[in-house]
Amino acid sequence: MRVVWCVFFWSDKCSQLDYHIFGDVLEFYATYRKNKYMCPLVVFSGVNHHNQTIVFVAALISNENEDTYTWLLQQFLECMNGKAPQCVITDGHGAMKKAIESVFPGAYHRLCAWHLIRNATANLGNPTFTSEFKRCMFFDYEISEFQNRWEMMVSKLGLEDNQWVCDLYARRKMWATAHIRGHFFGGFRTTSRCEGLHSILGKFVHSRHNLRDFVEQFFRCISQMRSRECQTDLESMVGDLVLQSPLHALERSTANILTREIFFLFRPMLTKACSLKVRSCTLTPTCEIYTLSRWGNSWKEWQAYWRMAKVSSTFRQRQASIVAIQCLRQRKQAKGELQRRIQVISFISAVKKADIFGFWGFYDFT
Repeated sequence: MRVVWCVFFWSDKCSQLDYHIFGDVLEFYATYRKNKYMCPLVVFSGVNHHNQTIVFVAALISNENEDTYTWLLQQFLECMNGKAPQCVITDGHGAMKKAIESVFPGAYHRLCAWHLIRNATANLGNPTFTSEFKRCMFFDYEISEFQNRWEMMVSKLGLEDNQWVCDLYARRKMWATAHIRGHFFGGFRTTSRCEGLHSILGKFVHSRHNLRDFVEQFFRCISQMRSRECQTDLESMVGDLVLQSPLHALERSTANILTREIFFLFRPMLTKACSLKVRSCTLTPTCEIYTLSRWGNSWKEWQAYWRMAKVSSTFRQRQASIVAIQCLRQRKQAKGELQRRIQVISFISAVKKADIFGFWGFYDFT
């Protein structure tokens, strides 16, 4: 007989609407010492069109076994009308992993970078390893290059027989950028997002709170987060930005489409795009393949793919925009699947003049 104890389960219409729009990526983990009963607080969160953290569901549970997490994910799925996320980020808890495999079998499971770095510090206490581990985790290496760097690091530090390091490497497809390339994670690669949510919760809920105080303070926390979103909505609509790139028409167009925070993420990529030159173009029945290199530095090349079927005249309404597919969805203009690859598609007339016959920047904000 399965016994599950859930002290508190919260989700309202606003959070459910947020999940309907921004629920392609889901992070959840348990945080502790947030109430006097020492019940773990499980927070399900995501990211909105301002690149801000939003909370979909929160629950207080009495234990962290597989049955509890399975029940919790089932309640989450029912609460969200059966919509499962495409990607899930967790702290690596074993019971969570099994529950995700059971309830969200189609979701890609990724480990939270913040928790991985914290665990590396706690288990090894070696600053050199932590620094090199960050490089292996965050740098966009090819798989062979990643493996070589990992082997060199482990050999140099004499950690070949360390069980924790071996287990970490065995799970590399859940954290290494070289292996998870191609999946969208909505900005959850950076550790600051997880730290930020911890910090916000810590300002409101404490270990001295009973259940009534906890609920009251938790609602205050959610209210402040939503108030901040409304304030950012206003700031995003007021004023004009100073254009900085040579491609003024494209930059002005994206500034009008995107929210302010997302545009600030996109603009450095556009600036870098101006330093690229198309060296060759290969036409295939399904796509166009462009070989790119930097001006004055032709030793390193990249290939960009443009599938013509995904680009139409509804430039502002469909997939062919920048990172803010979510932003466009929020404005009820976007349709289709969120993508990791950010496509910068300039109009043909402007592109011909710039001698950049179609640049697609491959950039990961996760």
